[in-house]
Amino acid sequence: MSEPSHLRGTAASLGVAVGRARLVGWERRRCPRRQIEPAAVSAELARFASAVSSSGAEIEAAKRELTQKHGPTYAPILDVHLLMHGDALLVDAVSNVIREKRVNAEWALSEVTERLKKPLLEDPSSYFQERASDIDHVKEHLLRHLSGQQPRKLNVDGPTVIIARDLTPADAVHVLAPPTVGLVTEHGGGSSHTAILARTFGVAAVVGLGPLPTDIEDGDLVLVDGFSGEVTLDASPEQRRAAERRRDRFVAFLKAERPRNAVTQDGVSISVTANIELPTEVAAAVENAADGIGLYRTEFMCLDRREPPSEEDQLDLYRGVIRAMTPKRVVFRTFDWRGDKRLRLNGVAGQEDAWLETQIRAVLRASAEGPVALMFPMIATLTEFRAARARVDQCRAMLRDQSARLAPLPVGMMVEVPSAALLADRFAKDADFFAVGTNDLAQHALAVDRHHGHCVAGPLDPAVLTLLERAISAARAAEIPCSMCGGMAADPVSLGLALGLGYRHVSVPVGFVPLARAVIRNVDLEAAGQAAHDALECVSADEVRELLLERLEPSLGALWKAQGLV
Repeated sequence: MSEPSHLRGTAASLGVAVGRARLVGWERRRCPRRQIEPAAVSAELARFASAVSSSGAEIEAAKRELTQKHGPTYAPILDVHLLMHGDALLVDAVSNVIREKRVNAEWALSEVTERLKKPLLEDPSSYFQERASDIDHVKEHLLRHLSGQQPRKLNVDGPTVIIARDLTPADAVHVLAPPTVGLVTEHGGGSSHTAILARTFGVAAVVGLGPLPTDIEDGDLVLVDGFSGEVTLDASPEQRRAAERRRDRFVAFLKAERPRNAVTQDGVSISVTANIELPTEVAAAVENAADGIGLYRTEFMCLDRREPPSEEDQLDLYRGVIRAMTPKRVVFRTFDWRGDKRLRLNGVAGQEDAWLETQIRAVLRASAEGPVALMFPMIATLTEFRAARARVDQCRAMLRDQSARLAPLPVGMMVEVPSAALLADRFAKDADFFAVGTNDLAQHALAVDRHHGHCVAGPLDPAVLTLLERAISAARAAEIPCSMCGGMAADPVSLGLALGLGYRHVSVPVGFVPLARAVIRNVDLEAAGQAAHDALECVSADEVRELLLERLEPSLGALWKAQGLV
């Protein structure tokens, strides 16, 4: 490549990376159909069984390496793929296709994985799109072992940017270690396992770029902007120096920000907590001095399982998270089987009640370890929320442990559907706290089809802002806490607007905690409040954003420009 090429994807891990490209897994594996003789079926079954065994051993080795380097809490990321190696829906189904159709294992594996992926890809949620990627990752591992091919060894000098169509978590354990500083993939999303690992390891990442230029070669200079989601190939010397300066400023900024508090220019303290999905992110929340865990998405422990972990297993996990964060509070969100958070098991509705009670009991028992709260997602009616609270009371009455029965457990709700925001004053009489999910609230309020990934509903739309203002006003009148835990709080421009609307608690992705504090310290609440008042009178999200850039520029412009955030 000779001219700089600018590509844009999803910013999956904050940071700026400057390094030389290393292509990983770039070859496309073909799986031609080959008929086998009846007498050869047993040998083909044995060949597939051997591939399953060796592939599982490779992932187990990666799991051990991950645990040795970063502790046991990282294991669940790879446990998902290990579970699939023993899943009858995959392994037994492939063996049956080999046996019944008398075809080679590669073809049978492709047929079964495509069948398993089909309903996931048809689901309108990004969650299931990424679960389909998990199936592809396991398929890639198995095909590699069927072919006898060994993972490519990376013998490199200096900072490296990994370029891949996709990257399995097991491969990520190996290639995201130093000297890797950046990751670029054609596929994947911000909540994929590989993206979580990139954030955990501090590797700047941009994913989901779509087809990359075919003339990328090992050694090409690559700039990765984990703020804007932009990737520059074959950058000019000036672009490289500018990126290196931004990288160095960001590293110094993180070191300086971690111990600092979030207090506005007019002396108001703002709580900044972290959103996490796996225990792996707790250490980063502690390191970044988050004020607690404002949103623990518990459904991520159920990925690719037929049912949630047992009460004892959940109890162990919750206790570990609470102990790590004590004396700061952890807010656990209950499982949500609707929409994009269902398990793979059919007939979930028949077991949902029992599973929910198991989870509530585990949280109640864990609450004796330190400050804990429980909140319910996707609450649409007051009847729903009252039933949820009654269930917590019933579970508490069932406990034998007196300390767990007496431990305080605030019970709150997500405000993420319009009905909850519209009737927030009524919900506030029953809820101990609100947590506003701006992503889902915007999607539902603006009737955006989530199946179209490039069509994003923005929380800056005046209709959404009206709902946000209604929720915080109701919480303030009822004197209950109300946090904002959606994407709006993690945007360096719209965070100022959230403060202007009246939000004093925000929960953001763990890597954004230092930046959120820096933004808050540069905000004057009187100016932000006037900007919020005027934003409610705007006619479009674009108009709102332009207003914010103009009004908040005097106090936040230097920070935005220094970090390249706008």
